[in-house]
Amino acid sequence: MARKILTQTAASPGIAIGRVHLLAGLAPTIPHYWIPHATTAKEILRFQRAVTHAQDDLTRIRDRLCRFQSRDQRQILEMHLLLLQDEMLVQHTIDLIRDRAIGAEWALEKTLDYINAAMLGATEAYLRERRADVEQVGLRILRHLLGIADRTIKTVPYPATILIAADLSPAEVASLNRAHIKGLATARGGRTSHTAIIARSLEIPAILGLDAVVPLAREGELAILDADRGRLLLQPTRTEIAQYQRRQRRTTHGKRLYRRERDLPAETRDGVRVGLAANIEVADEIAHALTQGAESIGLFRSEYLFLNRADSPSEEEQLAQYRLALEQAAPRPVTIRTLDIGGDKIAAFTEYAVEANPALGLRGIRFCLRERALFMTQLRALYRASIYGPLRILVPMISDLEEWRAVTAIIAEVQQALTTARIPFDDRVPLGIMVEVPATVMLIDDFVRQVQFLSIGTNDLTQYALAADRGNEHVSYLYRAIHPAMLRMIHRIVTAARRYAIPVTLCGEMAADPMAVPFLVGLEVATLSMMPVSLPPVKHLIRSLSLVEQKAAVARALQAGTVAEVEAILRTVREPKLLTMGDEAPKTA
Repeated sequence: MARKILTQTAASPGIAIGRVHLLAGLAPTIPHYWIPHATTAKEILRFQRAVTHAQDDLTRIRDRLCRFQSRDQRQILEMHLLLLQDEMLVQHTIDLIRDRAIGAEWALEKTLDYINAAMLGATEAYLRERRADVEQVGLRILRHLLGIADRTIKTVPYPATILIAADLSPAEVASLNRAHIKGLATARGGRTSHTAIIARSLEIPAILGLDAVVPLAREGELAILDADRGRLLLQPTRTEIAQYQRRQRRTTHGKRLYRRERDLPAETRDGVRVGLAANIEVADEIAHALTQGAESIGLFRSEYLFLNRADSPSEEEQLAQYRLALEQAAPRPVTIRTLDIGGDKIAAFTEYAVEANPALGLRGIRFCLRERALFMTQLRALYRASIYGPLRILVPMISDLEEWRAVTAIIAEVQQALTTARIPFDDRVPLGIMVEVPATVMLIDDFVRQVQFLSIGTNDLTQYALAADRGNEHVSYLYRAIHPAMLRMIHRIVTAARRYAIPVTLCGEMAADPMAVPFLVGLEVATLSMMPVSLPPVKHLIRSLSLVEQKAAVARALQAGTVAEVEAILRTVREPKLLTMGDEAPKTA
């Protein structure tokens, strides 16, 4: 069998070496048949019983997790339980059985198709993955209707198994036998799916969304799942296996180091402190982030509250979530980014369609200024929550001073309304902007006079600066965060901020890139914000660095004209430290 490598963005980091176990597909054959109108009540009852059985399944799994696992896992399963009461799913199916006199399986299939069509066209990851939640719940009901036993993953044929499937539900991942399941790879799903969140919380390496994985994988073959780099190697060579085994040993060694450093500051050898913060999407991630060493929440993406639903969240709903985040993190500050949807992130409750060029379209603050009422509701919720803990409000996609003035005018209006209504809030909440557009970089000297902090969103800034979509296979090779143009822009931002004593956080993927971190330390970026799991190795790397050495390297890197020249400069001061992190890139034949 030929060696194969599949690549995709990893959902849960780590390395697994084992044998492939292919799990049968989720979707059974669905019978299509009409029923006499006189028996529709009986058919509806059969459907309702299947729903009840599905609820019993999930309740059983959730209750078991109550004893062993964390709150976020239970909450995801509770969300699936709520979907079993969802009118669009349940009542719509009942209506179809009654009105069209069709079998329950067919009616359920039609309902799932209807929901799928309602969300179709959304290229935005959140919406796609919430659609997956509905499908997974629907399939659980369908199995009960068809009398098919639930897929069991409690026993697997190999002591070290890499589980491969078309899809896995959060409940299935939560039920895995951790002793033998070493890694997961699925054709569907993505980094923000609930399946991915469960895998991360269980620390199971996982790559989701590998389209071709099921037809290419063979039962029992050897595989390496490199979820640190998003690669699945089927039939790896002996050399690759040996390289990855060495890497696993270094990772184990690294984890011991990280545990010893857990309560130590992220401080260079010459005593310079670097702030470490976490990027999160839901309040329940905060507890995990703190255990990984987060000193603050550098980026709370509020869009999660908006995209997983058919209507916009009320002020009270938002207040509850923001308050929860602030109380869980207190006394540490939480930076909440205002709604960053639009473009390819289309909320189901809006009337906007996906645009031809969404990255350059109506998104971020542009969308919020168009949807003023929606924006004001979020701001009211944020300011009302501000009395429960240190809050910073971050505005995304600002590219023009006029936009910022419009934002501050709306904020003043919100504050005045709260004051008039005698609703308490903190009127000193710092306001900042996400620097992710080259125009903002060019105007940075003007912006730093008007904001209280800056966050550099390197993912979008790299894309816009280099005119390269990292998701485009033809040009993604150009997407390099350590491109000389990027380094000079970051230098410009930090230098301007320093003149006005404005704190700078860098919260793109660059913040956890071992090649880039020394440069960012040398530039004296105040805070690096990243996925919680990346915090321990980045802290370890920072503690191995010398600011004096890095500043010298930065001075040379800023003169470089190519990525290769930058890498050569950074490697001279970084490589000895990188090897201790167990992050060497294994060579592939």
